[in-house]
Amino acid sequence: MGNIQVLDDHTINQIAAGEVIERPASVVKELIENSLDAGAKNIWIRIEEGGTSLIVVRDDGNGMDRLDAEYAFKKHATSKIRIFDDLQTVNTSGFRGEALPSIASISRLRMATAAKDSKLGTRITIEGENEPNIEDFATPQGTKIEVADLFFNTPVRSKYLKRISTELQHIVKIVTIEAIRRPDVAFNLEHGERKIIDAPKSDLKTRIGVLLGNDAAKELIEIKGDSEDFQIRGFLTKPAISRRTTSGLYLHINGRPVQARNVCYSIKGAYGSLLHDGHFPLGALFIEIPKIDVDVNVHPAKTIVRIAKEEQVNKKIRVVINETLAEHALIAHVDLSGSKTSFDSITAANTKTKPRQLNNIDSLQQEFEVDFHQHDVKETNMPTMRPLALVENKYIVALGLDGVFIIDFHAAHERVMYERLKEQMRFKRIGTQNLLAPISLELSKTETNAFERMLSEINDMGFEAEKFGPSSFMIRGVPALLAGSEPERIREAIDDVVESGSMKSAEDRHQHMMYTVACHSALRAGDKLTMAQMEFVIREMESIPNPYACVHGRPTVMTITPNELDKKFKRSGF
Repeated sequence: MGNIQVLDDHTINQIAAGEVIERPASVVKELIENSLDAGAKNIWIRIEEGGTSLIVVRDDGNGMDRLDAEYAFKKHATSKIRIFDDLQTVNTSGFRGEALPSIASISRLRMATAAKDSKLGTRITIEGENEPNIEDFATPQGTKIEVADLFFNTPVRSKYLKRISTELQHIVKIVTIEAIRRPDVAFNLEHGERKIIDAPKSDLKTRIGVLLGNDAAKELIEIKGDSEDFQIRGFLTKPAISRRTTSGLYLHINGRPVQARNVCYSIKGAYGSLLHDGHFPLGALFIEIPKIDVDVNVHPAKTIVRIAKEEQVNKKIRVVINETLAEHALIAHVDLSGSKTSFDSITAANTKTKPRQLNNIDSLQQEFEVDFHQHDVKETNMPTMRPLALVENKYIVALGLDGVFIIDFHAAHERVMYERLKEQMRFKRIGTQNLLAPISLELSKTETNAFERMLSEINDMGFEAEKFGPSSFMIRGVPALLAGSEPERIREAIDDVVESGSMKSAEDRHQHMMYTVACHSALRAGDKLTMAQMEFVIREMESIPNPYACVHGRPTVMTITPNELDKKFKRSGF
């Protein structure tokens, strides 16, 4: 007998099930996709013990007649495609014909289904690889599938399942993905007696609010763009609402939920420094590109796709998001729910407290009158406001037509200085201020080598630095923006520049130095501002393109609307 043999059906199904069904969440995903493809408008999901003991998915879709119900459990039997070329234009969620036979091969499964206007439905019961039991059954239009004892006949697989809470999290994620994808369909998820998700039919913005929370819902911006062979629709949060991972970002290509790491980073790149370092916005985007440019047949899970012109698509995404952000006042709302209101720390500009006085603060306007305003600058649509008071020498309280605004003046001024520095670099007009007392640096061998390699970059940034010994350097001048700072702040800035020498990328070093100069030349928390100086900070914010986040991605301004104050003071209805 030869060494190569054809595998029996049982082994083939077990292998296929291992690719398609990784955990209970995979079952839920496949069954929901079948319901959506069947035209369901309501989908009910019930699970027990994280889906390991029971998964029930019921819908009000088209249902199946007896013949289709029997064929549904045959390998690669599908209503979605007929020939290979159909894969180029497939519109349905599923198309491989693997899900139901794979699930049935590793569980105890029962399906009840009835087509529209049929007098009698069909019930099919399958236990692992046993022959199905098929019978007539009275059931309403739609399909109900019960999957019990998942992996009962593959104990090795069940051994690697995680805790119930972990498996439940994966199922919640899957239902969330599908519910965001189809806001026109109602979703209901229950775990035991506990209702986890109750998402009635709605529009996309409302659905995002139901599933991602009110904080995200209040800060959503509509994203909309069209060009040749490209369309993008959806909502993303303002920079103030973000996460360290892409878990709150739901991407769809031609209606299909996908994992697209490069697209996520393109979205992040469009926000630039408005986002906190390493963070991503929340929301959902629906991207339409020619179907022939997308390969959906990469993996049985169908969540990974290949895009033929990926860089072009990413560029178009960045342009649309960038332009949209530029059109909006990206001011987050202060969450007043459950917060305690205290005005004890609010100090008017003429307060008698004695915080640290600014060094040369009265010369602010003269100090910052570089050639910035001589060039065309795209102004923001930041609301007009006037300062009222200073809170703990950190926050400016201002009043505008849209309500009360709270400004973190260090973060705001840091952004102003960064935009000034960017503009000066664009026109190669960075000014240098000579120091009355040059600063001497004694560095380690590693720092010396790095600093020496960066010397030209450092001097291009407005510093005047030169080597003074084997491991020492003399700083004779600093960027003009730093000129009014105290000596210790200048020294801190230089130390931060030294730290950037460990960065491998020249672009990262350059960006770090720009952030450093902006941060150390900005007003600091604890500086006591006069009313005129607060006014100056606000006017400067209005003159730059991105005043809504500091260079580290922290928000610079938040608002409290009159409506929110009414709710807090329980004046609704008065």
